[in-house]
Amino acid sequence: MLPPLFFDFLITGIVLGLIYALMTTGLTLIYGVMRLSNFAHGEYYMIGGYALLFSTLALGTPSIINLPFAMIGGLLVGFAIERLVIRDTYTKVMVRPFEYAMLGTMASAILLQNLAKEVFGPFVRSAPAFVPGSIEILQVTLSLNRVVAMAVSLVTLLLLYLFIMKTRTGRAWRAVAQNRTGAVISGISIGRANFLAYGVGAALAGLSGALLTPIYGVWPNIGWGPLVLSFVIMVLGGVGSYKGALIGALIVGLIHSFIAGYVSPPYADVAMYAVLLAVLVLKPKGMFGQAD
Repeated sequence: MLPPLFFDFLITGIVLGLIYALMTTGLTLIYGVMRLSNFAHGEYYMIGGYALLFSTLALGTPSIINLPFAMIGGLLVGFAIERLVIRDTYTKVMVRPFEYAMLGTMASAILLQNLAKEVFGPFVRSAPAFVPGSIEILQVTLSLNRVVAMAVSLVTLLLLYLFIMKTRTGRAWRAVAQNRTGAVISGISIGRANFLAYGVGAALAGLSGALLTPIYGVWPNIGWGPLVLSFVIMVLGGVGSYKGALIGALIVGLIHSFIAGYVSPPYADVAMYAVLLAVLVLKPKGMFGQAD
């Protein structure tokens, strides 16, 4: 016999995993194309939450209709950070561009957090529900908020996959990720590919933040947790692997859900770090990491 609440935690873990996959795919896209770590990614998550909240309050329209504002908010701030902070790593000669980007995005994250505190205040705020009510799945009562979040995440991930595989921009991203020199010889603009990849990655983080805002709320420092989880998922799945981002996110979502439910939420956070350390020791390249 299955333990009590098993299906409840299972479905919750899948929902969280799909939203984590959305967040991590954005980070994976940025790293895959630009080969740079982005420590401001959690703040794009936060910006998406606030964009959904205030667009809903200002326009008086249902939250679900205002989800594009979350993506636009993340996209615009991502474009600004890319141009002001990241651009020098590939347009100027520097000894350690990776470290420059790491420190630059860390500083940007701190700046965005403090701006959010000044503008929005330090308190937790929640957006109205996407759809009121609940639905029963496998004898588990699931809020329609979570169903919407799961459906939007699935559709967005599918559309992103089609965009990467079928469009000219997507092919340019793949070419730059595989061989930057060859991409330049083929006439691909590295600057344009980097700019768009960073913006789209930030937009995905903004959308993932918006999807969880009606459920968990939003506050200025909320981005740290999703950022850490994204890095854990990237390492677990294999850095730069989109398939690894999806499967790793589902694994992390399920682990987090079951440990939080059967043990305690603080232990679920500890488990994420334990997973990260175990993967680094036992399989540093992750499940789908490519050989050097």
